[in-house]
This record gives sequence, structure tokens and C-alpha cells, in this order.
Amino acid sequence: MNLFQIIAELEKVDPEIADRLSHRRSALTALGNFGKKMALAAAPIAIGSAFNKAVGQNTLTAVNDVLNYALLLERLEYSFYNQALSAPTLAANLTSGSAARGAIETIRTHELAHVNLLKAALGSAAAAEPTFDFGTAFSTYPTFLTFAQAFEDTGVRAYKGQAGNIPRTLNPTVGGTQVNLLTVALQIHSVEARHAAHVRYMRRGAAAGAQTSIMPWIVNAEANGAPSAVYGAGNPQANFPAENNLAQGGISSLLTGLGTTYTDADVSAAFDEPLDNTTVTAIARSAAKF
Repeated sequence: MNLFQIIAELEKVDPEIADRLSHRRSALTALGNFGKKMALAAAPIAIGSAFNKAVGQNTLTAVNDVLNYALLLERLEYSFYNQALSAPTLAANLTSGSAARGAIETIRTHELAHVNLLKAALGSAAAAEPTFDFGTAFSTYPTFLTFAQAFEDTGVRAYKGQAGNIPRTLNPTVGGTQVNLLTVALQIHSVEARHAAHVRYMRRGAAAGAQTSIMPWIVNAEANGAPSAVYGAGNPQANFPAENNLAQGGISSLLTGLGTTYTDADVSAAFDEPLDNTTVTAIARSAAKF
């Protein structure tokens, strides 16, 4: 049993235990050699005790916990892009009328729509809104896009990791209309994936360093300067394998398991993997303070 499992078990009898444990123990255990991989190491490790229940459990079961977890991620992303659009250090690259600014404004609008929908679905059960400090994220345009890739790729894996915990029959009334929350979650998930692909495309541009080796999809768990934990295994690894996983659908290796020889890059890029909420939150808290 690893540290995350121990904390989860303790929180069943003591919901405040996470507050009294050093945040560094859980966050750094999840992140491994994150600091060696990119300049994000200068970003602050978050403190505080927001979302105790969501952070302490590897598997969320209460629907409101799942929705508040999604709300936290959407609020983080909205705040990230909103702050970026007013950051003086990014003004030269996100100029009025430019394609780059238009893309970021559009992504911000999407994230705000997601926030508002989740808040409406939760009603009075919506968690209090935190404030976010992204540290050095806006120091340069390439750094900003590296953070953006990390957040978007993490969000895609996060939604996939919780899809099974939303009942198919959950149909609350939001704004006077009955909606199916699983359908909505999948709709948000696909949009987040498009955000991730577009941010990766932006990183290929000259202003971001002409990193033409970065693809719109994930290949072999390559982080491209983002935290390696974003693309690594979750907990438990059997349920949340790393993005370089080659086993799918009961076939131990798709390199040759379908009667045709594929490369590991082909296989890994063809399938995305889910990520548990404990690992996701640890990643977020290592790139932002909230």
C-alpha cells in the first residue's frame, strides 16, 4: 500500500488528516523527478486544504465529489487563461487581433462555459471558488504554452479517469432543462482534447521555439518539457497506466497482437489513458497555488 492509499484509508475515519500531513510528501511522491524535467520546478508547491475529500480518495464515488473535482479543474484552467491574457510578459505574443490571442480567448470562453454549467449542476453543493497563483507560468510565451499543454493534457486524462463514476441515469435539471451529466462530461472531455491538440500546435510555431517534433497527440508518454507525471502512471497503475502503455482490450501488446507489426509510437499515440484524481490534483498543486 503506497502513501496515497494510506491517506485515503485514514480519511475514511478522519476527513481532516490530509490537512495535518505535509503537502510535500504527497505531491512530491506523485511527481518524482518533475523538477529535473522543466523550468516549472520554480513554480510554487501549493499549500492549503481545499477539497479534502477529492484529494484524499483515489476513486471518487459521490457524484457531487466528482462534479466538484471537475469544477476545480475547469476553474483552474479558466483562471490560467484569463490571467495569461492580461499578463504584461505575454503582451507581445498575445496581441489584439492575433491568431494566438484569438485562440486563447476562445479556449478561455470554453472553460468559463464549463465552469458555469458545473456550478449550475451542483447548485448549493458547489465548492467555494479558490484563487490561483501560477507562479512563473507567464514568464515567457514558450513557458506559458508548456504550462497550457500540461494543464490540458492533465484535464483530458482526469475526465477519462472519472467517467465511470458518473451514473448513466443521472439527469438533473440545469437552467430549466433536464440534462444527462455523463453525456455532458464526455462533451467537455472531447473539447478539452481539442484544446490540448491546439496548444501543442501552437508550440510548433516560431514564437514558441519552432518545436516541430511536438505532435497534436501524445507519443510514448513524451512530455515535451511538461511535467513527466502528466504522462506517467497513476494509482493504481493497473487501472491508470502511463501514456506509453501498449496493452489494450486484453491484448498484452498491440505491437504484434493484431497480426500486423506496429511501432510503440503508433500504439501509444492511438490510445489515451485515464488518470486518478489524487495524481491529477498533485500535479495541479505543483504548478499552481490554490
